[in-house]
Amino acid sequence: DVSGSMSGKIGTLAQGVGQAVAALRPEDRFRIITFNNRAQDITHGWVAATPANVNTWVERVTQLPAGGSTNLYAGVTMCLKDLDDDRASTVVLVTDGVTNTGIVSPKTFLAIMSTYDVRFFGFLLGNSANWPLMRVMCDASGGFYTGVSNSDDIIGQIMLAKSKVTHEALHQASLKVEGGKVFDVSDPNLGKVYRGQQLVIFGRYNQ
Repeated sequence: DVSGSMSGKIGTLAQGVGQAVAALRPEDRFRIITFNNRAQDITHGWVAATPANVNTWVERVTQLPAGGSTNLYAGVTMCLKDLDDDRASTVVLVTDGVTNTGIVSPKTFLAIMSTYDVRFFGFLLGNSANWPLMRVMCDASGGFYTGVSNSDDIIGQIMLAKSKVTHEALHQASLKVEGGKVFDVSDPNLGKVYRGQQLVIFGRYNQ
């Protein structure tokens, strides 16, 4: 997010995400999408996550000027293009979440996130964020969202998400319990299940 409301926050964004990306392997890849009134792929495609590339792009992002409004829809739809089917893909969004241009309907974002095999993580800077919209996108993809105040917060949260970032999910998972006359089971359609994820299912049974 390089909109005008991000003035003074872009350096924090760049350092936090840069240090987190540096924890990836050189054979991993990243790309950087910026957005304000419109979206732009400033890396012009995927870049290997080598230390040199990470340092170069952190520096370039740090120098980006802030200006314009916040068209989150343009940024999200661009970052979902040209995904590689045989790689686990993740979207890391760092924004103040003041979505004020373009499509802002949660239903539209839900439809988009439910279509793609990505994990979505939203890190929100400031108190004016569109939290309901972040929740919709993260819940639909199996990611999470949280408020952050500095680059260390961003690093810590991305490290918590690392196993979801680097491993594929089990899709369309469901649970079926047989025997014991089980009933009133919580939703058995689990959707996506991630490596290391703890599942808690409630229900009743007759002896």
